Amino acid sequence: MNRRFLACFCGAALVLSLLFAGVVWVVDPWYHFHGPAVGLPLTLRDGRYQNEGIAEHLEYDTLLLGTSVTANMHTEDLDRLTGGEAQKLIVLGGYFSEFYGPLDRALESHAVKEVYWGVDSNCLRRLDAENTWVEPTYLFDQNPFNDVTYLLNKEMFFWDLTEVLERAWEGNHRDEATGGYTWGEDQVWSKETAISVYRTMEEPVWTEVSDDAFLAAAEENLENILRRVDENPEVTFTFYLAPYSILFWHMTTESGELEATLTMHQRVLESLTSRSNTRVFYFMDNTRRITDLSQYCDYVHYSPAVCEELLEEMVLGEPLDSQEIDQRLDAFRTFLQQYDYDAILSQ
Repeated sequence: MNRRFLACFCGAALVLSLLFAGVVWVVDPWYHFHGPAVGLPLTLRDGRYQNEGIAEHLEYDTLLLGTSVTANMHTEDLDRLTGGEAQKLIVLGGYFSEFYGPLDRALESHAVKEVYWGVDSNCLRRLDAENTWVEPTYLFDQNPFNDVTYLLNKEMFFWDLTEVLERAWEGNHRDEATGGYTWGEDQVWSKETAISVYRTMEEPVWTEVSDDAFLAAAEENLENILRRVDENPEVTFTFYLAPYSILFWHMTTESGELEATLTMHQRVLESLTSRSNTRVFYFMDNTRRITDLSQYCDYVHYSPAVCEELLEEMVLGEPLDSQEIDQRLDAFRTFLQQYDYDAILSQ
């Protein structure tokens, strides 16, 4: 009796496990095995887990890479402007090292024509060694045996998989138009909101920061970025530095990091403009845009409307010429040093 019960129990557990794993394989919320199954909507919400699968299994010829300041850009806008088929690879709060694997996979598996890459100022100053995220290697390696970790992942089953099915039930195919990862739809974009959020942050404290304080991290990131540029001469890489608001520059000035930040920007711009297959846009010094706090929700994040403007400027506008760098940074430095921060913060 005990043996029969044990056999039945083990058999039932095996059947349920196979059923569980089979559902996960078919829906495949992290796109580890394939793209969206027939009738199921594209559902992108966590780039750290989904980007490798997206890079390998979706169709595209154009990539849009970046963090939260890139996430609200829509691939349908980029498609309209370029005539291509774009896909986003987003890592919210990411380090540059978190983009290399998906990007390499994309360049190996697809005939990529263009890469649009947001090289955030805050990310450029981060060393990869500071990243504490431990990647789930079972998603990224070529070992089929450890896929059981994914197929029998209960948190993924009851969260990510359920969301895919809910979207299918609702007929929600929005991510197929936006490229996924958007977060700004319900956000309040206003001067009041931006300043209010900024005031809740810890008060900037002046510290002695040398002009070259951020160069080591920037050069590490540039080395890895430019290696991929050089290895793919047939691909056009368009880089942009996102237009952080004037509140960011107030914080940077008050903390004594202004010269270190601008010195880093100069090195980055000089390096990125040194290749024949790169285009570079420095949106940081657009003083009209960065002082219009009605388009921000905090000190760095700008609205979807601004995201659309940036895409248009990158596709239709003239990129930065290396001969302009010194003049533009000098003019921007003067603007920041003379700006009346108290006036805007007192409103």
